[in-house]
Amino acid sequence: MDLWAIATLSAVLLLGAILTLYNSRQARALREMEQVLSDWYLMQVAERREAQRRAVKVDDPLLWLGGHAGLTLTGVERRQEPAQAVSFLTDNATRLVVSPLSPERLKAVLKPLEARSGKVSNLVDPLLGRSPRRVQVEERSILNAGEWFDVEAGQVGKALGLNWGEPKRLYFYRVPLAERK
Repeated sequence: MDLWAIATLSAVLLLGAILTLYNSRQARALREMEQVLSDWYLMQVAERREAQRRAVKVDDPLLWLGGHAGLTLTGVERRQEPAQAVSFLTDNATRLVVSPLSPERLKAVLKPLEARSGKVSNLVDPLLGRSPRRVQVEERSILNAGEWFDVEAGQVGKALGLNWGEPKRLYFYRVPLAERK
């Protein structure tokens, strides 16, 4: 009886070892198949986007930006290259500043640029105005502005002479115009 018990136990352990080896090989093959399928899917999406990219055109950057901000833009006021920002005049008492930089990063970039003192500082308003707390910020991205937002935003940046690339998001800063005293 002891011989049969040892033989049975050995057979069960051998079968367990064979199944473990087989399952690990199958799991590795499934992971490789998942990777291949994932790469194939990403390639298909990239090809579809590339084919559609040629069809995406922004004819009027001011109209496109104004549509996303809900304002009518009348013209470009100024560009800030280091801040990757552009300021627009609107048809109401606000100025629209557009940048791919978040509010914290934009303020950090603008701080040394606008740190002038004396009479010269009164000639030009800071990009985000003299009272930055009154500035309203809206974020636009693929999530809330359409599937082709990044491609369109890249075209708008090129048309405006800014090196945005194809930003994942743009921030729209509504700056109330200060009343001169």
